Amino acid sequence: MIKQITLLGITAGVMTAAASAATYNGDLLLGFTAQSGNDLIFDLGAASSLANGQTWDLSSLISGYNLSTVHWGVIGDKTGTPRSAWTTTAGLTPLSLPGNTSWASLDTPTKSIYQNFAAAGAGQSLSIDSTDDNSWNQQTISGTLTTQYHNAYEDPNVTGLVSDSFFGVLANGSAPTLLGSFALGSNGVLAFTAVPEPSTFGLLACAVFLAVFLRGQFRGGHA
Repeated sequence: MIKQITLLGITAGVMTAAASAATYNGDLLLGFTAQSGNDLIFDLGAASSLANGQTWDLSSLISGYNLSTVHWGVIGDKTGTPRSAWTTTAGLTPLSLPGNTSWASLDTPTKSIYQNFAAAGAGQSLSIDSTDDNSWNQQTISGTLTTQYHNAYEDPNVTGLVSDSFFGVLANGSAPTLLGSFALGSNGVLAFTAVPEPSTFGLLACAVFLAVFLRGQFRGGHA
């Protein structure tokens, strides 16, 4: 009887753990680590939902960190044709993804990180020991497993109150595209700034040209 009860207890525990694991949905993951204590991982939502000037007040979640020295970054990936990935970097252009195999090498660890969420969706967060194999620290900075994110692809982190360049990468060998940047403020607010669309650059160039032309005309008329 004792053995049966023990077995039932173990089975129930496994089922509960399985039920609490979230399935990765392609959202962007924001991670913070001091490389000791607990890491914080936050679901920013889909990359397609990012808006220029968008902010997230994370002050209550990251109040325990020294924001001047904390390591943080953003990753994410999504299936499609071609498959997509997103990553922040310390100003450097990330590696391209030649195809689905290379894409899968970063999708696998991202899924492993996400399974620790109790539920999927934007605004969800979790705290996890920085020594856990699926912590932000181990997956993106310190882990020695070949399957961990920074060994399979790159380290997406910057340190402190700085701006973190944000890139989109297609799994077709094309060059990564700079989409904007995230910046962490001393008040614990994360802000996203998008890179203007090419059409916007064109409008700005036309506006500058027109201003210079009109200024020349004005001066010429008063010569």
